Amino acid sequence: MRILSPRSGFTLVEALLVLGIMGFIGLGAMALMTGSLSAFDGTTTEAFTDTDAVIAMQMIVSDVREAKSVSIVDGGGRLTVIFPKTTPDGYYDRHEPDTANPVDYYLSDSTGIIGRSGTWLWRAKGDGTRKVLKRDVVALEFEQDTSRSVKITVTTRNHARSGPKETRLTQRVAYLRNY
Repeated sequence: MRILSPRSGFTLVEALLVLGIMGFIGLGAMALMTGSLSAFDGTTTEAFTDTDAVIAMQMIVSDVREAKSVSIVDGGGRLTVIFPKTTPDGYYDRHEPDTANPVDYYLSDSTGIIGRSGTWLWRAKGDGTRKVLKRDVVALEFEQDTSRSVKITVTTRNHARSGPKETRLTQRVAYLRNY
């Protein structure tokens, strides 16, 4: 015959002690997870902001390098690019500028109308077509370095829960190949 001990379960104090320990472990895990999510949000927002600046800069520099001439207007806030004329075969005639088809880079609002303030980077062709290149561009600056080169600065900003992340990217000198 088997005799049962008088103590077959847990006391209330033991159960409360285990619940308290588990609660502290759970709170610690939640704090770690919250901190990790916050760091992830800030890091990814910063990476997206950097990428936006690089992509915007590459688009502008690509056109500047192919330009026959450039002109900076609106106090350095707008760049007009003139390409060489294109032959019927599709090649550049490096001796003749194509003044009928300029390309403008500038900041505006969502309408793309030149002269309005906004954070949308636009590329407008001479035929009136416009294409938005990037949003959240808070500053765009052009400066003539020499007659054959341009200094370009693009500043982008995105918002994370931890606050705004900003990237200021400057292409020191973009040379015109078809000058």
